[in-house]
Amino acid sequence: MILDQWENALRYLGISPELDLALRFLSGLNPGQLAVNTRVELQGSDVFYTVSEPLLSARAMTFEFHRRYTDIHVPVTGTERIALCPASARPADTPFDDEKDIGFFSGHAVNTVKVPVGWFCICFPEDAHVPCLSGPEEHAIVKLVLKVRAS
Repeated sequence: MILDQWENALRYLGISPELDLALRFLSGLNPGQLAVNTRVELQGSDVFYTVSEPLLSARAMTFEFHRRYTDIHVPVTGTERIALCPASARPADTPFDDEKDIGFFSGHAVNTVKVPVGWFCICFPEDAHVPCLSGPEEHAIVKLVLKVRAS
């Protein structure tokens, strides 16, 4: 997991060519050019992003994990909390949807991070996470999620 500011995105170049493309996009991000409910491919299905307006809430710790993609969570408005734990903490028989590249399991957070506007959180396949958490009151934000095929 990496938590940092957009302005520092280029410090992480060199992990993979696909992640480099996503980090370069992030370092030049212009939130005013983003349209909610869109999907944009930067390099086909290897690097793309979606922009949505999720409702943040205090909810059960149902972790998601991926095998093929790294997620980069980028709040564009508001602050998001993300709970984290190792994906290896999941039960061995946890179902996984190969087509959607996602599985879910209940667990306990090892850490929870706040991701405000101007920051990003990279969750690698080994980082199970519960995105879209809030404090006690529900509210919506605009959020960009970059999906990067893991090397």
